[in-house]
Amino acid sequence: MKRRQLLLAAAALAVTPALRAQAPRVRRVALAMPGVPEVDARNVDSIRNRLRELGWVEGRTVEYSYGYARGQSARYEPMIAELLAVKPDVLLVWFGLMAIIAKKQTQDVPIVFAISSNPEKNGIVASLAKPGGNVTGVSTRELELPGKRIEILREITPGMTRVAVLVNPDSPEISKIYIDGYGQVARGAGMQLLSAGARSAAEVRPAFDQLMREGAQGLVNIADPIQSLMRSDIALQAARVRLPAVYTAEGYVEAGGLASYGIDPVDQARRAAGYVDKILRGAKPADLPVEEPTNFPLVINLKSARAQGIKLPQSILVRASRVIE
Repeated sequence: MKRRQLLLAAAALAVTPALRAQAPRVRRVALAMPGVPEVDARNVDSIRNRLRELGWVEGRTVEYSYGYARGQSARYEPMIAELLAVKPDVLLVWFGLMAIIAKKQTQDVPIVFAISSNPEKNGIVASLAKPGGNVTGVSTRELELPGKRIEILREITPGMTRVAVLVNPDSPEISKIYIDGYGQVARGAGMQLLSAGARSAAEVRPAFDQLMREGAQGLVNIADPIQSLMRSDIALQAARVRLPAVYTAEGYVEAGGLASYGIDPVDQARRAAGYVDKILRGAKPADLPVEEPTNFPLVINLKSARAQGIKLPQSILVRASRVIE
């Protein structure tokens, strides 16, 4: 009996290396996010859930590393360097600016971006159809949307002649893009564009007070990570002065804002995760065309409208993709 037990043990030891060789290698996905864990949780969960749907089991076939910039663009470079130091199989970055920084730091690690308004113009990819290099992802077509937001505002506020844009002074390049875009649309419609800046929650109230002194009748904002972190403060101040606002993302509406028109961040996250899946299975970023969104939900907060004494026209309500009551 002892001899038989020894033979079985020896056989088990002989088989173990072969079985280990057949076990799938655990892949590492690094996620670079712009905010803080509690704010970015929905998008992070969407990425992980989509990869789970595609067959990746956390702890068995995939592991995650996380970096959070806490709303500070100055944190992007060191955060990405820290994530690359763990040698990920794929680096998923939330914003196009992060992709630019990551591309400078590595030409070997595949990079997927979830949000970029113009990746071709910004040099992130060679072209949308043929990205080339080690970067691909999902664009937003954000620069095509300023006109639509102002159009929605004009329906909510007939006769509007002064429209305001809230910018971030610490993001001058992004702010200028939006000021130029909104300004061109406003001038074409015979309106004046006002602007005010807020780089922190403490600066939001003074910014709104300034805009009201200047006669603002409606507000639009920019797609900026700092503003995203301050969305509750922004929505609160817009409600305080009863200034109709159309925001870039539905998170503002969920925080009490009036309306939003733009891409669906959860959808962007899920589609970016789809690219991560393809790369983990052997695809090259250079061969994966940049995807463009086709869905731009209009989200309305009826409770906020009633509280501000704003009567939303039926033309807006019937087009709403989602109504918060």
